[in-house]
Amino acid sequence: MLGRLARRAGGLRAGIAELEWPRPQWVREVSRQAIDIRPGTVLEQNGKLLQVVRVNHVNQGRQLGSIGMELRDIVAGTKHLTKFRPSESLETVRLESRRFSCLYREDSLLHAMDLESYEQVAVDVALFGDRAAYLAEGLEISLALHDGRIVTGDVPAQITLEVREAAPTMKGETSAPSYKPATLENGVRVQVPPFIVAGDRVVIDTREGTFQKRA
Repeated sequence: MLGRLARRAGGLRAGIAELEWPRPQWVREVSRQAIDIRPGTVLEQNGKLLQVVRVNHVNQGRQLGSIGMELRDIVAGTKHLTKFRPSESLETVRLESRRFSCLYREDSLLHAMDLESYEQVAVDVALFGDRAAYLAEGLEISLALHDGRIVTGDVPAQITLEVREAAPTMKGETSAPSYKPATLENGVRVQVPPFIVAGDRVVIDTREGTFQKRA
């Protein structure tokens, strides 16, 4: 059922699927400042490849004090927290990736099909971090490879979703810049402008989980 998906003894280990594909190479990109790093970015540190799972901007008074990041070792699967100065230079890398289409979710596994070979694979949704909430049937995603294994997953930076519920707009708030809570069709809660109502379709930035515009 899973095509040529190969498993290590005992099944999928730490959500990393091993495939019969040529072993790809990763390419070092330009350095970026810590303040410009977003979830899903892969860093190279001390010979290890680390995927950024979460980013937290820590303020000190009125100034940005540090950038907290949760990093996942894409080979070992282990995670750790670390902090960087906003201007600190970090080495980013680009892994070879393939385009897949989401088929369905089964507990903690996502079944997807390679859009070129039509081969099917199953990967742990944990590879997508918090952005796993946006996985849906038919969504085009990318899976990155390292040493013949799927090690990271990514969803489009922007996705259009329907608003399932939205808090009512109070009188006097229609012209104010304040936002209100809303729940999307996938259960994700976001802040939206006062004019957004249930049934509207909105564009969401999946990296930050923020409203962009009405579709």
